[in-house]
Amino acid sequence: MRGMHTKKALLATGMLTIAPTAIATDVPAIRYDITLHMNGEGLDAAELRATTRTRGQEMVDLLIPRGPVTDVEVQNGSLDTSEPGHWKLRPGPGGEIALTWRSARPAAWRTLEPTLAQSAIIRTDALVAPGPALLALPDGPDGQLAEVRWTVPGNWVVSTSIKEGTQNVGRLKNSTFLTARRAVSATQRSGDATIRVTALDPRRVDVAKVAEDIAAMMTKSVAPALRQDFTLNIVDLDGTGDGFALAMTPTGGTAYLPAAAPEEAWATFAMWTATIPDDTRIDPAFAWYTQGFTAFRVLHALRSGGHASPATLAYLLNDATTFYGNSPFRRVPNRRVVEDFAGIREMHDLPAARGELFALLLDARIRSATGGARSLADALDRLDGGTLSTGAAGEQDPAPALIEAVAAVGGGDIAPLYHRYIVDGQLLQLPPDALGLCYTIGTVADWAGWEVQHVFAKASCSGKR
Repeated sequence: MRGMHTKKALLATGMLTIAPTAIATDVPAIRYDITLHMNGEGLDAAELRATTRTRGQEMVDLLIPRGPVTDVEVQNGSLDTSEPGHWKLRPGPGGEIALTWRSARPAAWRTLEPTLAQSAIIRTDALVAPGPALLALPDGPDGQLAEVRWTVPGNWVVSTSIKEGTQNVGRLKNSTFLTARRAVSATQRSGDATIRVTALDPRRVDVAKVAEDIAAMMTKSVAPALRQDFTLNIVDLDGTGDGFALAMTPTGGTAYLPAAAPEEAWATFAMWTATIPDDTRIDPAFAWYTQGFTAFRVLHALRSGGHASPATLAYLLNDATTFYGNSPFRRVPNRRVVEDFAGIREMHDLPAARGELFALLLDARIRSATGGARSLADALDRLDGGTLSTGAAGEQDPAPALIEAVAAVGGGDIAPLYHRYIVDGQLLQLPPDALGLCYTIGTVADWAGWEVQHVFAKASCSGKR
């Protein structure tokens, strides 16, 4: 799992990539209805209802929502709760199953607790939850179809990455859902993609600026065909300390911010997650470029635009080096990546990190060869010719044009490096000075000789490199 951040080790969860999910048309669809039950003008509880149909007496295995649940009732079928964490249902007459449950009663959520980003916030004036904390999702293929509908008071705001209608279960597993009596929202566009930012109790957050920054970063870094809608929900919390928590995916997430949370850091991580492409149309053979070089573009934009401190950037860089270094597949050739891209989570996640490190290696090579006058960004500008290349399915292999562009800006012949690190999958280790004067790279080997590189920001450095 990548894209994680903790400040003072409180909590964070996140993903930069989600395994591709073909639509599983051979599995019956499941429908979810979310209904808010009110006590006057205040929320009393959320009622959830799941309905589906099976073939014969086939069992349906649902994962119990992570948020506290009450009043579990089967309207059609029978329920087996003998396996921890699972609701197993057998259908009633006609193969139909209907199950309802309710959320916990409202509580005064005002402090950052270790499990907050995995749970549901239920207040009399709001409900905030990641999808798995609210919905009982099938323990099966992410491509299974799901329909979602909700009923909330007419004056309540809804901000969610869930579509009201049909989508696949994978989207629900990686979703954010917020509904509230009062919240502040802002939207921005990046091509056909809509960025929506909503803050609950917005005491310190300028939602318009956050939405504008995410949209600007997406426009600079992501090809139009790979941009996707992104929803960020922000929960302002009381409490002391500068910790914060993020639960993030490429389609949306939730930020939990105590009073002293450093906006520069959490906003940077939101921009980072929103701009890493996760599109099932990409060609696995080119994922090292599509995802990895997009990550480099985002880093370059963050650094050159002064959007993030060296310490925050060091965290993002260290995330890439340690993820790659710890991958059991870090030495596999690209043909293996193509073969297992859709079937093995670790293989699907590898090319993004490998491509990002390869881009950083080329950037350092170009800067060294040109005395700092040129960089990989110059080569990519030349390569794109004013547009951002996607590496999507059906496009040409980007490697020949990349090799030519790097040579044109003074970086020499990188064909041997491309074949060594991308095609053959040899271990890629960055030179100690690859990231410039503000950073150091250290390699740590365990007792078995397994080497992992780590990135650190120099405390005395305040520059962009």
